[in-house]
Amino acid sequence: MYNNSITMVPNVGDEAPDFQLPDIDMKMQKLSDYRGKEVILAFFPAAESPVCTKEMCALRDSFDELKKSDAQVLGASVDGPFANKIFTENHHLNFPVLSDYKREVINKYGIVMENLGPLEGYKAAKRSIFIVDRNGKVQYKWISDNPLIEPDYQEVKGALSKLKEINNTQK
Repeated sequence: MYNNSITMVPNVGDEAPDFQLPDIDMKMQKLSDYRGKEVILAFFPAAESPVCTKEMCALRDSFDELKKSDAQVLGASVDGPFANKIFTENHHLNFPVLSDYKREVINKYGIVMENLGPLEGYKAAKRSIFIVDRNGKVQYKWISDNPLIEPDYQEVKGALSKLKEINNTQK
């Protein structure tokens, strides 16, 4: 059941709220399964919409570069696993796309967009990027109240590079 209580957005330095969501093959995936890697958690409002497609394809095209940083991209939307599967296949996405169909995770992260365009009452994810470090802490966050705005990809890569530098000096 949809939970109306929205929590606060996690801040940099906070523990990233763990979750368990189905991927496009309905295999359950947890954020904590990726401990030991940096995770780029990309929430998007709607599969197959123009801006979401552009964003997910930009992440796809950066995947090799991001993987060199030992980072894992995870996409997440409120679309069902079936819609996300078609979206993933249509655009050859090379990272897991998760389905928050119960809208629990967008509530946990405090990123509920109350209305999607003219669809009053349709709750979707605000376009958001969280970089979660290998210990499960939020190291970067970007959230847009406007679903037509894409993240600054260079800023995301810069935050990831900075995190890699920190990790290398701690070894």
